[in-house]
Parts: sequence; C-alpha cells; structure tokens
Amino acid sequence: MAIFDRLDRMISKTVDRQFSVRATVYPMAQNPNGRPALDPSRSTIDLKGVFDQMPTYDAIETGKRERSGNDLHTLATGMSFDFSFDVKRHPYADDIRQGDALSLDDGRRFDVVSVERDGLSRAVLRLVKL
Repeated sequence: MAIFDRLDRMISKTVDRQFSVRATVYPMAQNPNGRPALDPSRSTIDLKGVFDQMPTYDAIETGKRERSGNDLHTLATGMSFDFSFDVKRHPYADDIRQGDALSLDDGRRFDVVSVERDGLSRAVLRLVKL
C-alpha cells in the first residue's frame, strides 16, 4: 500500500470522526413530467459524512447594465450544499442517483443533483434544497 493511500484513509477517518452527521438517502423514481415517488426496487441508504453549506456568488447583475465604470449593483447569491462520505465505509455510492432525496438528522431535506468522486476514498453528493 502506498503512503498516500494510508494517509488518505487516515485523514478520511479523522474527518468523519470530528465533523460527521447522519443522513438517509431515499431512492426516488421519476417520470420526465411526473412527481418523484419512492423507488421500490432500491432500498434506503444510511450514511455518515460531512455536510457542507457555502454561499455562492453568481455573476448575474441586476439593474442597469450599461458598463459605465464601477457600479455597486447587487449580485445574485445563493447557497451550495455538499455531502461528503467515505466510499470504503459506504461502498454503495454507485447506487445513489440524480433525483434521490437526502434527509439529514436535523430534518432538512435535499435533492441529489450529482454524485462525484473526490480523490481516492471519498464521494461528494451535490445537493439542492427541497
């Protein structure tokens, strides 16, 4: 085993031990124009990982757009939600799909936008608030 694999595994365990929260992923099935419903062919997934919420600033200007020097118009802002978990501890990351629902232990619910691998041992769920 390479030294970087060992270090990645150690850091991942330490991060989960310090900052993790519990979450449940509910598999959803959805038609293109229909409402999502629970998918009976897949089971719910219990995860333990790190939830991250950060402000995002999109460069969409509101107001005048005449480009006459500096202006102090407000920019559109929003929030970015991510949930990172250890793939070796939870090996079913490939079963999570776009459109599944994620519920945190404090009751907040999110919709999964994408599942992305993060380096060697973690996966990141990109979320949008329901």
